[in-house]
Amino acid sequence: MRDLNVTVPHYPYGAPCWVDLLVSDVERAKTFYTALFGWRWLTGDAASGGYTMALLGDHPVAGISRKPAGAPIPSQWTTYLRVGDIGVAARAIANYGGRPLGRPVTIGALARTLVAVDPGGAYFGVWEPGDLPGSGTLDQPGSLTWNELLTRNYDAVLDFYENIFAHGFIDETENGGPRWSTAHTGDGNPAFGLAEIEADWPPEIPSHWVTHFATDNVVTVVAHALDLGAKLLQGPFDGPYGLGAVLSGVEGEVFSVLVPDED
Repeated sequence: MRDLNVTVPHYPYGAPCWVDLLVSDVERAKTFYTALFGWRWLTGDAASGGYTMALLGDHPVAGISRKPAGAPIPSQWTTYLRVGDIGVAARAIANYGGRPLGRPVTIGALARTLVAVDPGGAYFGVWEPGDLPGSGTLDQPGSLTWNELLTRNYDAVLDFYENIFAHGFIDETENGGPRWSTAHTGDGNPAFGLAEIEADWPPEIPSHWVTHFATDNVVTVVAHALDLGAKLLQGPFDGPYGLGAVLSGVEGEVFSVLVPDED
């Protein structure tokens, strides 16, 4: 854990606590995100399987892994929800209509993890912390600030996360608008957003989680991202969580930049 600041925010059960990126070309992705967010990189030892983390200052803020050749999954950012026991979580995911992908993975002393698919088809992870409880800082430019799940199976997905993680969902739907709600952890704090993908969306857009990274200037960071090879998918727009824009990175991975709403 040398070079790491692991004095991290408190992450209650069911809270998004970590994100990592799965790509085929790790070096290309590292170059892109270093230029965009100012990250530096720390590669773990053999005990952690060489797991590489992005550091903002000396705070761990994200991970990156190489996608196996021929893997039938897209390059993507994965959101991890905090759990107490990875085995219990895996059984609950299967019992409530999700699908664990393989077995839990131990990242040395850092954490145990598992990636799964929810009933709407979105990939997500669960994180049983060891020495690394989660992202070392939040809401700072270049760090995690919010997570959102967009789904084509709203009712089943809401029930799924509520049953497994005891999330309390507060409906935020406006008259005539798409259904959306905010999930809250047991301490009452907001955890993530859940939004319905409506029928008029392009059919090729799957259910998916979006990782939102904080910025203090959306226009500037979007322009920089485009210069680095990203594509603008949506925005900039003033949404329910702040001023943001949705981008795709160098391998098509979707992420967002967001000026957090402090209200």
